[in-house]
Amino acid sequence: MKRVLSILICFASLLGCSPAADLGGMDIYTFSIGKADCSLLSFDGKNVLIDVGEKDDGDDIVQSLRSLQVEKLDLVILTHFDKDHIGGFAKVADAISMDRVLMPDYVRDSEHYAALEASLQKHAISADRLSEDTAFELGRAAFTVWTSTKTYDPEKGNDNQLSLVAAIRFDQIRLLFMGDAEGGWLNDLCYKGYELGCDILKFPYHGNWQKHIPALLALSLPQYAILTDSEKNPADIRTLDALKTLDITILRTIDGDVHLFTDGKKVTVR
Repeated sequence: MKRVLSILICFASLLGCSPAADLGGMDIYTFSIGKADCSLLSFDGKNVLIDVGEKDDGDDIVQSLRSLQVEKLDLVILTHFDKDHIGGFAKVADAISMDRVLMPDYVRDSEHYAALEASLQKHAISADRLSEDTAFELGRAAFTVWTSTKTYDPEKGNDNQLSLVAAIRFDQIRLLFMGDAEGGWLNDLCYKGYELGCDILKFPYHGNWQKHIPALLALSLPQYAILTDSEKNPADIRTLDALKTLDITILRTIDGDVHLFTDGKKVTVR
């Protein structure tokens, strides 16, 4: 029996896969679409999309999803309603079916938000508007989505402080997707008992520097930090220096698509 197992393992390695992948791992993609967010988690036959970039990114996102053979999205998380997080929704929804959409519970007076609402109605998608924290499981992944303690102020345009934050556990590996969390909301996340420790951190707000960043990094201590920046809007040098000081591996969409893989025990860059 041990000999048969050994042969199978060797055969799998020749095919470019691994026993860990056979048991079911998670691929984490963050697409290079400028200063905008769109990440895909693919695992156990499930696909989760977190944010959908800008309107002009929609076709590129659809092309990327199709190249990865994504035929259905089991879950879409829209962290907040800035155009660089919801703009591509309509084009993605036109091309790929969605089972469930989560988004924060506020309304924004904008062209991009109106297009989002119209697309939800067109495709008869009933979005869950979260006003309190929620937890659920999908395949082997356990999700906890934290909702902001702040109130939306249309005059201040404080959408970033309404960002949903998704903490995801896949076996022993923890991922933290922080949208554009900033200001008072980031302060609450750092100082009000949230469990920020993670292996992979989708850094908030495109790598912009904030006074709470040192506390965030000290509390999260990720192995990898993903920053969604661009040539036109690069991450702040102070942010990059803070990450380097803690020996955190920096992955930036300014350099192209980011692709990580985890077997549930360790994380590798692909």
